Amino acid sequence: MEFQNQDFTQLVKRTRQKFGVSLDEAHDLIFAEREMRRLIAWRINHDRECRKQALWDIRHQGEQSRFVREGDRIRFRRRDGQRSVHFGSDGNTQD
Repeated sequence: MEFQNQDFTQLVKRTRQKFGVSLDEAHDLIFAEREMRRLIAWRINHDRECRKQALWDIRHQGEQSRFVREGDRIRFRRRDGQRSVHFGSDGNTQD
C-alpha cells in the first residue's frame, strides 16, 4: 500500500469531521488500528517530514507523547499507539 503524507493528513481531517472529535482523539482512533501503527512507525523512521513531526511531539509532549526516541529510531511509546495518560490524586486525567 502506497501511503503519502497528504493521505494521512486527509485521513485525520475526515476522521475529525465524521466523528466530531479533536485532533488527539482522531489520532487515538487511527492509531487504534495495528496496521496503521505499523505503517506510521515505518514512515516515521524513513520519511524526513514524518520524523520531524514525531520529534516535535516528543519535545512538546514529553512523557505524554505517543512516541519515544531510542537512539536513531522512533517508536510508539505504547504498543496500542495511544497517549500516555496520567491521573491526578482525584482520579481525573491530567493533560
